[in-house]
Amino acid sequence: MDAIQTAVYKTIHQGKLNIPELADTQGLTENSIYKMALEDSGTVKNLKRVVSLIMLQGRDDILIALNQRVGRLSIKIPRTPKNKEEESEVVANYQQLANDTVGAMLQHFAKPSQETMDMCVSKLTEITQTSIGIQKRIENGNQLSFLDDKS
Repeated sequence: MDAIQTAVYKTIHQGKLNIPELADTQGLTENSIYKMALEDSGTVKNLKRVVSLIMLQGRDDILIALNQRVGRLSIKIPRTPKNKEEESEVVANYQQLANDTVGAMLQHFAKPSQETMDMCVSKLTEITQTSIGIQKRIENGNQLSFLDDKS
């Protein structure tokens, strides 16, 4: 079983609902639910196609929409800077993003609208993802080394 098929299997068989309850809430037969976890099922094949589509197009819109729908957040793993100049750029970009996020929040609080709310949510999501990505980099030993310089 590959990772996607395993994830579908675990979701079906190890989730909060048992198979009969799951079938009832989805308007499907129990047999249909069991078949969803099979490698040659439309569910597994379509999920693999969606992953391929995301990778080929270089767009995370589907993943972002799915995460928002289920109240989750995915983090793109950042590449490791090659030198101190790139590390400085990471920090400068983060600082600019923080400024942009605060600006979006102030704009929304000053004059709430769907447009300002969407911008605010977008910026908050982006800074959260960026923060966690940098945190993971640091935890994995890829520290922003210039922060340790004593010069």
